[in-house]
Amino acid sequence: MEGENRTPAEFDEKTLADAEFCRSKCPMCRPARLKGMGFLRWILKKVEKDCEKCVAYQKVYGVHAWEKCPE
Repeated sequence: MEGENRTPAEFDEKTLADAEFCRSKCPMCRPARLKGMGFLRWILKKVEKDCEKCVAYQKVYGVHAWEKCPE
């Protein structure tokens, strides 16, 4: 999944909305991405596969929820 270059048209509205929430508003993922290391990142590694917003972020941006999305 990493390194894939997909266009937003390939995803439904719910997936895009969940990915955007994870990227800009999530109280756990956003600080974990900004700081890079620490407790929140450790937690995200454990629960990422169970969070539908984290999964959507990974599908849309091609990186894990604790990693910055490629611009």
